[in-house]
Amino acid sequence: MDYSWLPDHQLHVVATLVHVDHTIDRALRLTHDYTERGPITFAEVVTGDRVEVLVKELAPLPEAIPRLVADALTQLRAALEHTLYAEVEANLGRHLTEEEARGIEMPAAADAGALAKWFRDGRRRRLPPLQVGTPIAQRIERLQPFQRRDSNEHPLRLLAVHTNLAKHRTPAVAATRLGAVYPDNPRSDLTVALPLKPRPQPGDGLPLREGDVLASAPRGARIPFSVVPTVSLQRPHTGVWVIAAHELELLEHWVRTIAIPILVTGSYGVSPLPPQLDIAVGRADLRAELTTAGRTPAVVRAKDRISAVVARAGLVEVLAPSPEGPEAETVMPPRRSGGFPRSGTAGWPAPGRCR
Repeated sequence: MDYSWLPDHQLHVVATLVHVDHTIDRALRLTHDYTERGPITFAEVVTGDRVEVLVKELAPLPEAIPRLVADALTQLRAALEHTLYAEVEANLGRHLTEEEARGIEMPAAADAGALAKWFRDGRRRRLPPLQVGTPIAQRIERLQPFQRRDSNEHPLRLLAVHTNLAKHRTPAVAATRLGAVYPDNPRSDLTVALPLKPRPQPGDGLPLREGDVLASAPRGARIPFSVVPTVSLQRPHTGVWVIAAHELELLEHWVRTIAIPILVTGSYGVSPLPPQLDIAVGRADLRAELTTAGRTPAVVRAKDRISAVVARAGLVEVLAPSPEGPEAETVMPPRRSGGFPRSGTAGWPAPGRCR
């Protein structure tokens, strides 16, 4: 890995990105603990010749989760702002005045006209590094949401709306939603509220409320099935719900591997900055630590942990006898659930049984 592209005046951003990774890791561990306990309590209702499985109760989402998500997103935006500020100062060759400093921010323009207006602001117009056509101005323009056909889906637009909400109104809007319900045997006679999709997209899923019907089966049948709850975020500007880990992964990756390199060098064809480093201790030479720092982001590490847990649970299930007697519960509480995909599914499977 070659980090010679990162000048000394931008080394600060490494610690910020590592702090973001640590915060995401905390949020996902809490999500894992919450879903591991099984947030859904099931009930069953006999309707004619079928049995319906309902949501009897949904455990409340820990308040720490949306706040940690908001903290991570706010620090990602700060990483962009701090990088731009440092680059302008380095280009000027002096510290900014208080008045000049108030004009330094990362715009998120929906169209070229809005960006042109941003550059015409008096505080920025008098700063040579932010003149239209300069390298820094070109890099800012390259990262703008209007460069994408759907500007509402651009990472900078997403980051701006999430952090504006978190700073001024409320932490991230998060909820436990239904990702999918699917039978262990796809040929079984089970009717489900939401079939499994291999690759969930923004807007997929359903709300989870007490009394919602998750599945139904013929009366007398015994059909093992899985319920997939997802811890999700609502995008403030469109109202679309997305799996929280997906949003965090998208925005962390974009800031760390694309936006920061472009702001500093004009290109993202450089060695990506590492997300893992212990910043709880002082570092005399932070640059020297970069080559040995961890390169696996928090979301990927969380997926690996979940895969290992599910694999162990599956082994126990193979070795343990199946409760087939008449005293067995009709609906078993969820053994595994989660907020992001494993092996292409919408979340960890949370088995239930219907008969």
